[in-house]
Amino acid sequence: MKKIMRHFKNIILLLCVGALFSCSKLDIPPVNIVGENEIFGSKEGMTAYVARMYSTLPMEDFKYYIAAGGLFNYSGTMYKQQSCLTGEAIGRDTQGAEGENGSYWDGPYSCIRVACKLLETLPKYKDKYTEAEVSTWMGEAYFYRAFLYYSLVKRYGGVPKVDKVIDYPAKVDFEGTKIRRASEEAIWDFIAADLDSAYTLLPDANQKGRANKSVAAAFKSRVMLHAGSIAKYNTVDEKDGDVRICGVPSARAKDYFQAAYDASLKVDSGKYGLYKGMWVKDDRNAIATNFGAIFVTETNETIFARYYDDQNAKHAFDDSAQPHQTSTGNNNSELNPTLDFVEMFDGIEKDAKGHLKCFDDNGHYRVFSTPYEIFKDCEPRLEGTVILPHSTFKNQTIDLHYGVWADPTSVTTMGPLLTEEENFSMNYTSKYGNEQPPLVTTGRDITYTFPDGTVMSICGKSGVYNAWNFGGISGFYQRKYLNPTAGSNNTGSVSKQPWIELRYAEVLLNRAEAAYELASLGVNTYKSEAFKCIQDIRERAGATLLTGENELTLELIRKERRKELAFEHKAYWDLIRWRILHIEQNNTKYRTLSQFYSLADKKWFLDPKYQETRGGFSYIYTFNQRNYYQQIPTAEITRNPNCKQNPGY
Repeated sequence: MKKIMRHFKNIILLLCVGALFSCSKLDIPPVNIVGENEIFGSKEGMTAYVARMYSTLPMEDFKYYIAAGGLFNYSGTMYKQQSCLTGEAIGRDTQGAEGENGSYWDGPYSCIRVACKLLETLPKYKDKYTEAEVSTWMGEAYFYRAFLYYSLVKRYGGVPKVDKVIDYPAKVDFEGTKIRRASEEAIWDFIAADLDSAYTLLPDANQKGRANKSVAAAFKSRVMLHAGSIAKYNTVDEKDGDVRICGVPSARAKDYFQAAYDASLKVDSGKYGLYKGMWVKDDRNAIATNFGAIFVTETNETIFARYYDDQNAKHAFDDSAQPHQTSTGNNNSELNPTLDFVEMFDGIEKDAKGHLKCFDDNGHYRVFSTPYEIFKDCEPRLEGTVILPHSTFKNQTIDLHYGVWADPTSVTTMGPLLTEEENFSMNYTSKYGNEQPPLVTTGRDITYTFPDGTVMSICGKSGVYNAWNFGGISGFYQRKYLNPTAGSNNTGSVSKQPWIELRYAEVLLNRAEAAYELASLGVNTYKSEAFKCIQDIRERAGATLLTGENELTLELIRKERRKELAFEHKAYWDLIRWRILHIEQNNTKYRTLSQFYSLADKKWFLDPKYQETRGGFSYIYTFNQRNYYQQIPTAEITRNPNCKQNPGY
């Protein structure tokens, strides 16, 4: 009975603490169901309070959904993925010039109030706890507040800076809640200060899923790198009076890059490192397996993660991203890596333009015994990231192709099936039809009997489906983060893989980029450290090592980052902070790889193809530069006229 009552009391406390999070506006007070002493004066209350903070961290994880109004903690099927906004992947439901569908403004301020409440109130009750307990909880509150402000500043620039509880209406009148936006520079500095406080107060080790010193340092390396990029590359200068609410003085770039570099060195390299537990030098399969294992097992590379299990809400990533043939549910194939992304990797034979070499020097198709053959020497990290056509996943050969060429003419004497203009503007079926030779693209799981008696599945079990239906649409599937267990159920929210928010590879990449940027600003002593970090990353990846520092460029460092951190929801904000997303997405269609079987050659040929139109959508990407600073909700501007809107809205 005592255990039941204790459990019941915990539930009540959780509900009461939840009430403190219910305030979604600066001018609405929280509803205190129980007294302050019952929350901050008891270990059960503090445990519930801190647990609630972690549950509301705005991680762009498996439950982050660009099409959802609240963005975070989405529990339904995700038909649109962030990776489909960056050229990493495409999806039939993510069309062109999209972005986050909802705003993230009220939510973080209610949570910021919670952090401020802990920081102001807990010291009153410090005699009830050990010094270590108080220090840890205070450090976690600083980390939590910094995480929240980063979620704001990277979207909006300067925002109202709230560093204390606004006690409305008891001590502050309504006018006192109408806070002006601080400068963007001030917000970046505020986050840095909070993370410094977190680092000082947090322990070296904490419970799994909670912050420690290395978590605070790793996160600061990310945040300060972002701030330095804004100082160096942003061109928007928007002011509210004398306060620069959008933009950071370029003179601060060196400060922020230095802070990012220094923070990366504070991560405990004895406890954390590049995972190589299954890594074997020069063994491609072992290196690929080792890389894939990082995302489905617990390793020394994970610094900070959100965990899912039978006691906590599970997620549905496998249901969304699974290949069609290994899917056990009603959803799959929502993430299909692009050919543009795949071509970033080493070890693939490419033409003079850096594109996959599908044609010989005469412009005719090359033929292969299997579509996988052209990738057989690829950088192993690619195979740990992407399911390549006719590669193995869950003990199955992923049967992924587009159709059959039934003409008696050898394709080795042919040029592209579609001209460049046709390739961009039309589908194969627009030119050839889809049910009769010479090109048959009837559909997935449908067999066709050819004049010579050959019977084939036209598109294979997971192949490109040329209608609005499930099946791969790029020639590739994402492998990273998928549960590789053969026969595993992936119907609905059954997945338990943790979301890795911070891992050691990112820390090295942060250090490398910050070091190179410092070198570009005259601090040349750092270039050798950037080189070492990139070499370590490339060695673990199985990529070709650089021959010397002279090969190291900023473009190479950025490319390495995009390869290593692909599908981890980092690329979007990297492209934003580098201010190059509008350049990449200027009337852009991303490229796919169509695999066809040639009856005449009894072999396969590969055809690069721009993403096809489906359901009336053209999938042409263009990024509006005003979106480097998102729109503040109009309701907030109406409620608080002192809060100036971002330019262009």
